[in-house]
Amino acid sequence: MDYPPIPGTSQIPQSMIAHLPLDNTLPTALTSPNPPSVGSKSIFAFWHSGISTLPPYFLRNVLAWYRRYSPLGWNIYVFDRVEGSPLNVSRYIDTTSPSIVPAAFTNSQLDGSFVGQHTSDLVRFPLLLKYGGVYLDVGILQFGDLDWLWEQVVCNPESPYDFSGYRMGTLPEVSVPNFAMMCGPGNPLVLRAHKILLKVWEGKTTTTGMHKHPLLTHVPMMRVPRDVVMERGEGEMVIDDSFMTDYAIQIQAIGAAARWLDVEDGWDGPKYLREKSWLVDMLEHAFLPDQMTGWNGKRQFELLSLKMPQPLESGESEEQKWAREMVERTVGGCWCLKLAHGISGKFFGDTLGMFWRRYDGSDCVEGTYAGWMRWAEVSCKQDNPTKPMEMPVFEPTMVGRLADHL
Repeated sequence: MDYPPIPGTSQIPQSMIAHLPLDNTLPTALTSPNPPSVGSKSIFAFWHSGISTLPPYFLRNVLAWYRRYSPLGWNIYVFDRVEGSPLNVSRYIDTTSPSIVPAAFTNSQLDGSFVGQHTSDLVRFPLLLKYGGVYLDVGILQFGDLDWLWEQVVCNPESPYDFSGYRMGTLPEVSVPNFAMMCGPGNPLVLRAHKILLKVWEGKTTTTGMHKHPLLTHVPMMRVPRDVVMERGEGEMVIDDSFMTDYAIQIQAIGAAARWLDVEDGWDGPKYLREKSWLVDMLEHAFLPDQMTGWNGKRQFELLSLKMPQPLESGESEEQKWAREMVERTVGGCWCLKLAHGISGKFFGDTLGMFWRRYDGSDCVEGTYAGWMRWAEVSCKQDNPTKPMEMPVFEPTMVGRLADHL
């Protein structure tokens, strides 16, 4: 189908889009990629059981990254923990070293209800510190130009920025989420956050209670709208501020580093976040469809599943108009679409990602608004570079030598 152009974007020539194998196998560049080199263009992701087991709607995200960015010199790595796999993360970082990952990771002793998420969390910092590049959750539909951000912002010696990501919340709860980060190797914010995270994980196999660690108590806890009961295999758990903060403990580690003043080490976290970090608003740039529908995943699913008007049809319905605006605003003006799952579903009901998983293939039906969005992932480039948001001035909440606490 010939999809209509999207305002604020230009169509990418077909010669600049990588083709997929005709036999529907995965490209060799994704299943057996060349090892990353320091400072190269690398997109890192993680799926514990390997790329071939990704749910199809997640795999389409990864394939879109490959088609869009491999012609520009990017390599895409979906690491795993599968024995014998060429993408086993232990081949790329030293998973036996306590300065790289905690003992619970090394010994495969991670426990709790979110082992997969926390396993993924624990490889993000080491990969970025060793190689530099981009870390993306597999649930991301990427629309902002990663190549521009890398070339013109993060790696440009004339640019003031050397880290990029998202910002969520307002002072004093402002924080940097971990679902998408870009930086060069050895980044100072990531390095300090990593050291803090490793210390917090010492002697632990689960994140339960980590919000009470002395390295993190100066960081405001995550806020949830209300206590929510979530069922699990052995009973129920209450999602409150403490639970949510433990779940997102890596974000707390970033927050601790960003609020720390270590004069002897030359580190001023608030200044770094303000002057060296290229950040965009998380709600505006990753969750726009949620905001447009009042966080109603079913509504998003229904709108994106609608058939687009055919050439001979006159006009569009109100539902089609709303769906079109959702796609146009997301593709033309947002940095990405982050598909939420799990805990988010307990707050807002079933999410768009949960519906796409339940109804296999519904995210890419040709001629629907979802299909149009999938086409745009690969075929459209935003015309105007995204501008970072201004970080407000705030005082450090921890002063002293980090080394004294490690």
